Amino acid sequence: MKNWKKTSLLTAIIILAVLVGTFYVFNMTVSMSSSNIEFSPGQSITQINSEYSGEKPENIIVFIADGMGFSHLSLALLTQQSSNTPSVWQEFDVKGWHDARSGQGPLTDSEASATAMATGTSTSFGHIGLDREGNSLKTVFEEASDNQYATGIVTDSYIWDGTPAAFVAHTKNEDDARDILSQIASSELDLIFGELEDLGEDNVPEEEETVKILSKRFQLLDKSLALPKGDFKDKPIAAIFAEDEVQDINSTPTLAQLTDVALTYLSSQDKPFVLLVECEELDSASHKNDSDRVIRGLKSLQQTLSLVMKFSKSQGQTLVLFTADHETGGLAAVADFGKYPNLQIRWSTKDHTAAVVPLFADGPGAEHFANVHRNREIGNRLKNLISKSKDLNE
Repeated sequence: MKNWKKTSLLTAIIILAVLVGTFYVFNMTVSMSSSNIEFSPGQSITQINSEYSGEKPENIIVFIADGMGFSHLSLALLTQQSSNTPSVWQEFDVKGWHDARSGQGPLTDSEASATAMATGTSTSFGHIGLDREGNSLKTVFEEASDNQYATGIVTDSYIWDGTPAAFVAHTKNEDDARDILSQIASSELDLIFGELEDLGEDNVPEEEETVKILSKRFQLLDKSLALPKGDFKDKPIAAIFAEDEVQDINSTPTLAQLTDVALTYLSSQDKPFVLLVECEELDSASHKNDSDRVIRGLKSLQQTLSLVMKFSKSQGQTLVLFTADHETGGLAAVADFGKYPNLQIRWSTKDHTAAVVPLFADGPGAEHFANVHRNREIGNRLKNLISKSKDLNE
């Protein structure tokens, strides 16, 4: 190879190395093509005034969108709404935010944030149902069971993941799936739907052992999700799926379908209920800066949330609380001036950020979440709404 060619090749390699190094050192943003992100103007509606002021809910649905920040919400509003259909986000009486920080500083993880929302106490990274010193904390679900509520969990993540686990388990080891599954099986939980992941790795049991553990409490549904009848209709139920089997609106089943079955089951139990619904798709997508998956996740989330809001409106005595555990990815929805008014997604990180996150509420008791500013306040107020002996204004 001639010297000038060698020099040119070496120069090109050096320039490429400098560009790659600059990207990682300074966290330069990246954007995806806007070809699949079409702007849709949507339809605005006037603010709805609460008709439930001062009432206590019969049922509570807590919907947690893992990893969702206000930019994810902005993207949903800008891309997912038909011009003839009002946004599901506009149906909420209360629209606010909360600071999701952990007990250690400005950042959090799913375990610490979910524990704060499930117990009313800020805690450390990786702690599930425990305070910073490792002491066990009473969860919203445990408060509910003490007051004769049915309880259920639906997630498109694995069933021992940090968010669902925080409502039923107590451990410092977020990776000990066997322990968390055993705690789920020994809890008073009435329903759990979700996936399995990493079977047979480390402290994750194989599927056969997982089924054996869960069967101590739950009757497992088959793929048809047909609910038990007769003498078995009131027995706790579980449905488990393979990793990533429940993902978007093209999955079988979808998160919305699982939620619909859960609401049917819990409504048949002749008692009030508390249901946790988790959409984990936005977090998984944002950790990988996978913009296409974010869009698909938003569609799944909105489909499920619309079903939940429809149930609440028709039933009349159900509080819907929607929030996130933290923001992931530092997402920004920006204009694509080359194809205006279409959009681009840009990212600043693949980790969690310290951004505040949405907090919406609708139905009886919604007004108690109008001035929440820390995630731990959510847990305290949920407990107060559930407990028959506590003042709602505490």
